[in-house]
Amino acid sequence: MQRYRTFASVDVRHDYFADGDARQLLFQPHAETLAFLRRFEMLLYADGRSLTISVAESQLQGIWSERMDGDEPRMLCFDVRSADAACAYYTGTVSSPSGVEDDGALPAPLLPAPNTAAAPWAIIALPIVTNGDFAAWTSSLGSAYRLRMHSRSTIWKYLLTGDWRGRALSIVDQRGEIAFSAPAQERLPNGQSALAVHSTTPIALRERPPQRFQLRDVTEAPERVLISRLPGATPQRLWRETVRGEPTTVSEIFVHS
Repeated sequence: MQRYRTFASVDVRHDYFADGDARQLLFQPHAETLAFLRRFEMLLYADGRSLTISVAESQLQGIWSERMDGDEPRMLCFDVRSADAACAYYTGTVSSPSGVEDDGALPAPLLPAPNTAAAPWAIIALPIVTNGDFAAWTSSLGSAYRLRMHSRSTIWKYLLTGDWRGRALSIVDQRGEIAFSAPAQERLPNGQSALAVHSTTPIALRERPPQRFQLRDVTEAPERVLISRLPGATPQRLWRETVRGEPTTVSEIFVHS
């Protein structure tokens, strides 16, 4: 009966999602890594947000004997990709934590990813051995690593359609953190007229947006709340637009009277 133990694990957090865990990720081993895993019968388990590598204790001596790849320490390399077609819309950047996290997770070691459309989100390079002799190495197996994916931030653009005549409109952040431009007339591609209101700073996309933006009629005092909580931006409605003279990623949000 083979006795298996955890060789290493990686979990990925994504601040777009309400629970903070990534979704639908694929961990694809590089060809040399796949051959190494098969040679030593190492097992992979992935659940869309994490990867765990297990190994039989009987294989440890053999792995130790091949800890070097020529003159360089051997690494197990995996491309991190997403099976979610919308991932590119709500994800901005990917990074390792700056240090050891509160739960003891180590920063996932990364290789530079090519700057191409087909590039993975990240390339994880897990070291076979960090330091020490065979006994120290076997006793320290099971390192937990972490990778962080960060939400894309965009300018939120509310398009107010319908009949707003006779009203001076304003979008207000109840928390006072985000400011918005004054409404401006805009002609939509279908010929319809709308009032466009932009956030003055980028706002992070979230699965459940925490913001509480209100649409108010400020024609006269006291102001009148027309919509107590406006909808938040969704990842699929991204556009490139020139805002204040700069090409900018904009999230369009339609609000009908």
